[in-house]
Amino acid sequence: MYDETTISYITRQLAFQKATTTKHGLVILLGQRALTPFSTCPWTPDRPKMSNGRYGRFGALIGVACVNSTHCRFLIYSTKNAEVLAYHELKLRQIVHQAGWMEYDPAEIWKNTQECIETAYKNLVILEINPHDIIAIGIVNQRGTSVLWNKETGQPLHNAIGWSDCRSTPILKSLLHNVRHNVEYVRYRSGLPLSSCFSALKIRWLMDHVPSVATAIEENKCLFGTLDSWLLWNLTGGVETGVHSTDLTNAHYTSLLNLSTEQWDPKLCQFFRLPLNILPRIRSNSEIFGYVLEGPLLGVPIAAMMGEQPASLLGQLCVKAGQNVCTLDDSCFVLLNTGREKLDSANGLITGIAHKLGEKEPTNYTLEGAISNAGSTVTWLRDKLQINTEINSNDNVVESLNTFIGENSMISSSCSSSMLNAECGLAAKRSEITFVPAFHGLYAPYWRHDARGIILGLTSQTTAENITQAAYEATGFQIFEVLQAFKRDTPNWDRSCMQPVLTFGGDYAENSHLVQFIADIIGYMLERPQTTSPAGLGVMITAGVTMKVVSLKYAVKMYSPPTDVFSPTTTKNRRELLYRRWDYAVKKCLHWNNYETYEADVELFAQRELDPNLPVRRSIPGSVFLISSFALVLLANYLKNNPLK
Repeated sequence: MYDETTISYITRQLAFQKATTTKHGLVILLGQRALTPFSTCPWTPDRPKMSNGRYGRFGALIGVACVNSTHCRFLIYSTKNAEVLAYHELKLRQIVHQAGWMEYDPAEIWKNTQECIETAYKNLVILEINPHDIIAIGIVNQRGTSVLWNKETGQPLHNAIGWSDCRSTPILKSLLHNVRHNVEYVRYRSGLPLSSCFSALKIRWLMDHVPSVATAIEENKCLFGTLDSWLLWNLTGGVETGVHSTDLTNAHYTSLLNLSTEQWDPKLCQFFRLPLNILPRIRSNSEIFGYVLEGPLLGVPIAAMMGEQPASLLGQLCVKAGQNVCTLDDSCFVLLNTGREKLDSANGLITGIAHKLGEKEPTNYTLEGAISNAGSTVTWLRDKLQINTEINSNDNVVESLNTFIGENSMISSSCSSSMLNAECGLAAKRSEITFVPAFHGLYAPYWRHDARGIILGLTSQTTAENITQAAYEATGFQIFEVLQAFKRDTPNWDRSCMQPVLTFGGDYAENSHLVQFIADIIGYMLERPQTTSPAGLGVMITAGVTMKVVSLKYAVKMYSPPTDVFSPTTTKNRRELLYRRWDYAVKKCLHWNNYETYEADVELFAQRELDPNLPVRRSIPGSVFLISSFALVLLANYLKNNPLK
């Protein structure tokens, strides 16, 4: 039978039901419930493991509601082998009022989620798989996207503001001015730099610019949440019985969480001038958050919630310290699992939370690099400049990428970039274009809101394919910078135990030409597991841990998929040469409005291309070193021939 806590909780949630419904062995009659025996109810929190034969051939099933920056999905997994048995997805409408703004309709997100659940459920029935085997669901979402709603009406007070939205930049500038432009001012508490991509400044903007928000807060009618909180509140009954909670990974991305206490920090709220009472309760990733109170999954527990990138880290089975994962979509996130060691980054990275699989379980941490423009750069080329960026359908783009990676890698070790173009006959294939897509600032490792995009090296021979190649290169170089920051932040780690391997995933990772191209830029071996939605799998594992049907050890052993491996084919010299050009372009991007030194910088860069050792030879410390070294050699020879007496 059910334990008293579970019965009491469900009773409170279902008391408002006025109709007779039978589902999953649960009988609801005018608020009075008759609970069936434990053996016939598949969703009980303390149910036995799936080995008892009480499920179908796929074992216990777990559903995952996934909301990212482009789609809503609902996937139904088998816990036996992590197979996706049924799913449905709908595209999200992105609302852009001004450059740099990104909004979503919260009501549309909720409606799409409901439709995805219903359709996936029907697909499961069509496949003749017993839907009563669904024992739990989980929620995974893009972190940072923020919603404010009226708790008495259930209506959003404004559209959800996307994580990459930069409308709060003026507020950020004001804060930075007050703290003497110290972007690291709150890092010792939150693990985050000051940036407009985190929720705190979005809430502040809504309070300052949307009268209904200020009124609702004043009347104590306002609730805040990221998309996980919004979906949880609606799934568990909304106005009547909605649960207002979030998990650690999503709470962290608000910039209001104290990493040490794992609770909301009053001083951070005071710094951003935000009220504490609108914030949701913080819980671990793996516990019962509530129960679904409408739709085909009525009565099923919500057993896991997690942000998309930490969920991808878990779904790619990177559960050991030292393992990396990169998720490449419109944006790009690179995470390093640091285990139970919380590292404070000194190199522009985020100190984040990987997971906490239970209220009393230890917290695992990450170092994270967030890149705002990756796939979105390619979208910009396609939509705004009308350039054909599709690698598979554009042979010129494929040829341009292969120029960087293939048979010419041996040549590249002995030719400078200018020689490659002039003497090796590659001018038609690869130009020296460098593109830094800082449309609205640069994130990790710079965190400069005032940076702007820049394209260097245009000539009359530049083609659309050259620009496309430079856009893909930009993603690779930004990933490389984050990986280098990982190394600098872990100086005491044993490098012999850390292989230069990066687990790669995301929508753009499906293209093999692009993955190979990235491998050649960063000089790492890339592993691409054939996993459908790594974030979804990560939350499925988390929910399985809650329901005691999955363990991490079991997941690593049984859920490991076939993996494609991409090894770098370029030489270190070639990569360093191109990175120096990128590094120069980034410096110009950071100081794009400084025109005084432009001509001198261009001339100096041209000299550096011809002579990589120029900076050393031109520097006073370098000259002093050479002269003093020569003098010491002469002195040593003199003392050898004339020993002191």
